[in-house]
Amino acid sequence: MKILCGLTVMSLMAWGQDASTKIVLRVIPLKYASPSAIYKVVSAFQPNAMQYDDSLHVISVRGNAEMVSAIEEAVKKLDVLPADFELTVYLISSSPQTGDLLPEALNATAKQLHGVFAYKGYQLIDSFVLRGRDGQGGSADGTLKSSTYSFRYGRATVMEGTPKMVNLQSLNLQIRMPTGARGDKGQPEYKTTGVSTDIDIRDGQKVVVGKSDVNNGESPLILVVTAKVVE
Repeated sequence: MKILCGLTVMSLMAWGQDASTKIVLRVIPLKYASPSAIYKVVSAFQPNAMQYDDSLHVISVRGNAEMVSAIEEAVKKLDVLPADFELTVYLISSSPQTGDLLPEALNATAKQLHGVFAYKGYQLIDSFVLRGRDGQGGSADGTLKSSTYSFRYGRATVMEGTPKMVNLQSLNLQIRMPTGARGDKGQPEYKTTGVSTDIDIRDGQKVVVGKSDVNNGESPLILVVTAKVVE
């Protein structure tokens, strides 16, 4: 048996076998994906032909040359750089007063809000950009005058298509605000409200996710999210 240095092909051929029955052992280095994750997908077809090592970031395959080549090709197609995307999150306050105080980028959203809700006006109270990655979660925190907010999503999936789509699982916006009351020890009391849902956002689309119960419903906070897939 001849062993080649590095992550190369090692061939094992029994005495008297011809090339068609050659058994090949191939070590495949991965650049981006988790070896264990790739193994779970590809080993379903040949469970006894593969092994993986997360610390070395490699997958090894043993079998006839045709099968090994087919598995290597499948691994290469799965070992791709995760897609990046940017979320722009808008926190909009409704108002009983007529007139909107929104940036030009939200003109179409304002028309949508007026078509859905009965409030006379809307104003932007905060916005932020959050960069995300396919298969991962994300979060951001901030303040709104005397209140604080926490924006989270559990897992993002960038789905292929024209246009592409970003799926956010367990999206959650929580707002913690003072009630104006005080407890037994004189400490201010707080109320927590928010929006929680799963959502699909087309690349470039602005989505009105929902509204939270702020000020007893008189001027609720409306969550709008847009996604941009970064090629």
